[in-house]
Amino acid sequence: MFSAKDIHPRSMDLSSWFEFTIYDAIFLVVVLGFFFYWLTRTEKPMPAPPKELPPLPMSDMTVGDLRKYDGIKNEHILFGLNGTIYDVTRGKGFYGPGKAYGTLAGHDATRALGTMDQNAVKTEWDDHTGMSADEQETANEWETQFKFKYLTVGRLVKSEEEKADYKGRKSFVRGAESLDSIINGGEDDKKNN
Repeated sequence: MFSAKDIHPRSMDLSSWFEFTIYDAIFLVVVLGFFFYWLTRTEKPMPAPPKELPPLPMSDMTVGDLRKYDGIKNEHILFGLNGTIYDVTRGKGFYGPGKAYGTLAGHDATRALGTMDQNAVKTEWDDHTGMSADEQETANEWETQFKFKYLTVGRLVKSEEEKADYKGRKSFVRGAESLDSIINGGEDDKKNN
């Protein structure tokens, strides 16, 4: 005669489902531990967004004036490129103190960006003599990006006498607008049309 086990050899005894080993206990403790942690964890508040600094009034600066805007002495981070001063504060992850391009802050960065050598920044007036055509072209490519991305503050000038009056205008992203046009109140654009 056949028994029930002979008819269904794959059927399991109900008691085998309820066997509890030490491995089952460890697994259950770990799962319950994670579940308890998940229930009781506290949400960490999101960090505050970075403080948005108001734009600086437009002004021309000498190298000495520019040195104050290195991200340490002043929260704004400025540098000169091809005679134009850019406010790169919103890029402080790159240009801030101790960051990848932090040595450029508060300096004329034309030679450093043109030669791709951050140690090429000068502490005195730099007329960029000795830069090759390729190096100047590299600096120009950097400037093309900057004038559409960062605020233009003014011009980097050699002496106080060369400074222009921007009539209280705030720095702005100038794009294709020339600084001479801004200084002359748009007269250059009218002449060219």
